[in-house]
Amino acid sequence: MAMRLDVRPIPLPQRHPKILAALDGLADGQPLVIVSDHEPRPLRSELGRRYGASLRWGQRHVGDQQWEIRVVKLAAAPDASPALATLRRSDAFADAAPESLENLAYFTRRASIKRHHCVVEQGVRWPYVGVVESGAVAAQFITRGGLQQAIYDLFPGDAFGETALFDGGYTLLRYAALTAGTTVLLVSKERLVAALATDGALRAGLERTAAQHSRSIVDRFAGQLSLSSTARVAAVLLPYAPPEPGLSPAFAPLPSMTQGEIAIEAGTAKEVVSRALRRLEEAGALERGGGHIVKLHREKLMQALEPS
Repeated sequence: MAMRLDVRPIPLPQRHPKILAALDGLADGQPLVIVSDHEPRPLRSELGRRYGASLRWGQRHVGDQQWEIRVVKLAAAPDASPALATLRRSDAFADAAPESLENLAYFTRRASIKRHHCVVEQGVRWPYVGVVESGAVAAQFITRGGLQQAIYDLFPGDAFGETALFDGGYTLLRYAALTAGTTVLLVSKERLVAALATDGALRAGLERTAAQHSRSIVDRFAGQLSLSSTARVAAVLLPYAPPEPGLSPAFAPLPSMTQGEIAIEAGTAKEVVSRALRRLEEAGALERGGGHIVKLHREKLMQALEPS
């Protein structure tokens, strides 16, 4: 039976310790559902460092300032192949029948992608659904003029490219490696389509993933229309800000990101990012060292997102 923990009434610095205590008290395979008021990337980073591949992570943005995160500690399965272990860790594949997973894992391919290199381009017929095995992948929208807009990031266990399973179309976005040493499992779309015909739980998991990715696209472009350039940059930085009060060391990979990379995330020009960072630094929302952002102040970044 799932345990539910709503952390919204809890002060930010106290949330992670309560979540970790709840997780430590769970049996393997017992889900913990966490309700939060912001995208939980800092929590995911912390749990990733603590539990590694023994944790399954699934998140849903269900409404304005409401996120539901479902985490499960996985029991060790020494007989599982690396591909099967990755699929079991994926929220999109987690509830599939064991025979479906074993068959899909047997026929997967593994691809190693260099940082900033493409996994698959936007607007092509791709014969796979991808699952991040290690590292991180950026989902990007490319305009006809060649401008890039980052939409969302994918981490170990996250699936991508699943929408074409249901409409037979082309890839909606471009997917590129964010980190060095990124590896991706390539799951045969042909075999997935065959499995969907008989495995309703697999279909539900992939449909849930497709729905969340659609929400992420809408949310990103809604932000482009409604936020100032400074607020858009603050929104890009916020997921890298620790929950502790005051200025705290920023989560990776922000301290190594260039202003050009932040501009892609914010959907604006490098010059605009430079001015926005200067304004945020003057407001005490960030601190720079050696030309890079080294510290962030979560509360001040959130203030920058509020209408003036």
